[in-house]
Amino acid sequence: MEQPGYAVEARKTRRIIILVLVILIGLVILFTLLFLAFSHPMRAANMQFENLSTVRALRVDFLDEGKDRNEVATLEKNMQQAGVNLVAVGAGRADWTYFPWRGYPARWSDNIKASGEDYLLEDSTRFGKWAHVSAVVDVLAPLYIQAHPQSAAVSWLGVPSKDLVGTMELVDGQFGQELLSMMDEIATYYPVNSITLTELVYYTDGFGQPDKAAYMTYSGRSDWPRTVDGKINIDDPSIGIWRTYEIGRFLEKAAGILHTHGKQLFVEVHIDVDPSGQVRVENGTDFREFLEYADRLVVQGSSDPVERSQIAINTIKQYLARYQTNRIITSLGLWSQDYSSGTPRDQMLAISVTDFQSALQGYGGDLWITPSFLMTSANWQVLEGFWASQPKK
Repeated sequence: MEQPGYAVEARKTRRIIILVLVILIGLVILFTLLFLAFSHPMRAANMQFENLSTVRALRVDFLDEGKDRNEVATLEKNMQQAGVNLVAVGAGRADWTYFPWRGYPARWSDNIKASGEDYLLEDSTRFGKWAHVSAVVDVLAPLYIQAHPQSAAVSWLGVPSKDLVGTMELVDGQFGQELLSMMDEIATYYPVNSITLTELVYYTDGFGQPDKAAYMTYSGRSDWPRTVDGKINIDDPSIGIWRTYEIGRFLEKAAGILHTHGKQLFVEVHIDVDPSGQVRVENGTDFREFLEYADRLVVQGSSDPVERSQIAINTIKQYLARYQTNRIITSLGLWSQDYSSGTPRDQMLAISVTDFQSALQGYGGDLWITPSFLMTSANWQVLEGFWASQPKK
């Protein structure tokens, strides 16, 4: 029979062991939280550059993200001298990030894995000291599609895309959720003022079975509208209304996340001037509807030299005047032509200095110049002189 004294001592011992275990578990949790806090950039508001009365933006883009890091100091000096007040820096894609996305190490770019650096943190911290910083997030996902071929967007001719996921995969699918998580990560932990979504190019793509089912549910139709030869009529208004609704749902989710963190949502959209001189916006891209969720639209025209003529520029300006001008930023691309997506960057040529100067004078107002690797010393001089001559608002 157990002695009463031994029973008391045993209970005391068990209590001490339990107490020690509780303390140890608490310490483990505490040190884990401290590690996570100090091993990742802390949230930074950078709100002093949140609102700009006149946007003078440059999209920072390198020929090689890893090899050209030594050019950042020179680039920063040129931007400051030219009067840049918004710097757009690359955050990558959801399947290829330029920062160490926690929980997704397989998605880090090769340069991030090799160097152990955080390019997004370096750039947003550096440029954020004197400018509004926008992290550019590309919605294309070639690596994701390779791993999930069923997620690929299908063109109106039935060809799967190698780069773009289906409309409903973006809006309600796994990829869309991961893209939103990526944006939440950036908005939470990086000192940026905004995130710019680019490559939302659903016009000839986005006609797979999930998209068709969603379209039929929304429109009440039993099939896509078709031309007389049986092809999908991608210019039918009903498709544009449906697509705008779906993309709007995704933008609403993105805006909700960013606004919770005090950050803004910019969305890049495209515009063209057709041979007859009329402005053409892709069916499914409705500027007015997108502005319901986006804080600003970055409107990018074609790199076709004809569409950069003074007549085309004036036509575009007149068209954009119908919207809130303080929420429209005109994007001026420096490419000499429309290059295919597979063209190496070091083979791309820039427009002439004369054309660059003419385009600056033609557009004026809020400008977004892209990409930085096509900026020459002559272009920097032109840009500095142009913005120096403009009134400070």
